[in-house]
Amino acid sequence: MSLEFKGSVELRDDLTQMADMLRTSGGNGSRACNWILQNAAQPVLNQMLHNASTDPKRRSGVLLRSIKIGRAVRKRKGGYRVTVGVHRKDGGAEYANPVEFGHGGPHPAPPHPFVRPAFDAKVDEAYDKVKEQLRTALDARGLL
Repeated sequence: MSLEFKGSVELRDDLTQMADMLRTSGGNGSRACNWILQNAAQPVLNQMLHNASTDPKRRSGVLLRSIKIGRAVRKRKGGYRVTVGVHRKDGGAEYANPVEFGHGGPHPAPPHPFVRPAFDAKVDEAYDKVKEQLRTALDARGLL
């Protein structure tokens, strides 16, 4: 049994051209990837903010103000990632983990998860937005 591939050189060239377009749109693709990933993470952020404001009941608003979308970071093995949640090094709420997972301290509190349920509820929508925005960006350059 033999296989014959036709158009593989053209496919490789098209993929290289797409990657170059993203790369040249800002330092190693960071500008395009940052915009696309941050925009796609918005549904997760909105759901997380909703979860954090309703369960547990909002008291001071520090936790709510601490929930943000981070910037896109290039991964060592390729690709980019963006984080959504409490970024403590940016002055975020120190007590986010005990709220999410609960604690047994002197006044025990049950868990009030706001991060994981938001991710589970909105990950598909975020993924669809990434695909749509990549397609739009590449189509605008005539690469699709």
